[in-house]
Amino acid sequence: MLTISQHEIQIFLLSVDCFLTVNEPEITVWLLCIRLRQQSIERAMDLTDSFTWEDLPTRDVDSGQLTAAGWIPLTMKYSIRAANATLCLHMVQTTIRILKNHETQYNAWYPFDWTVSPFYELVNISQVRIYKTEFILFLKYS
Repeated sequence: MLTISQHEIQIFLLSVDCFLTVNEPEITVWLLCIRLRQQSIERAMDLTDSFTWEDLPTRDVDSGQLTAAGWIPLTMKYSIRAANATLCLHMVQTTIRILKNHETQYNAWYPFDWTVSPFYELVNISQVRIYKTEFILFLKYS
C-alpha cells in the first residue's frame, strides 16, 4: 500500500524548488498554490489513513462484476505500462531526431550558436540531464 507522510510531502515541496526545469514558471505557480493549500491537502490525506482499498471486496457478490476496489489494481498496472511505453517511444524518437536531423531534445532558445561543435554536444548533454532528472522524479513520485 502506498502511503505518503507529512514529512515526505514537505521534503518533496522543498526539493522541487532546487532543480532546473524547462517549465519553471508553471512549477513555481503550482508550488505556490500547493503551499497555500498545504494544510487542507494534509488534512485530506489524514482522512485517508483509515481507508484502504484492500479491505473492500474486489468483486460484487451477486453479479461477479469488478467493483471500484477491483478496478484500482488493473488501472494502476495499465497506467504504469502506458507511461513506460510513452517514455520509451519518446526516448527512441528523440534519439533518432538528434542523430538524423541534428536537433535537440527540447526546443529551446540559447544566447549562442548551439548548432556548432562543441556547443551542440554540451546542449544535448544538458538536456539529457534535465530529462533524466524529470524521469527520476516521475519514477520516484508516481
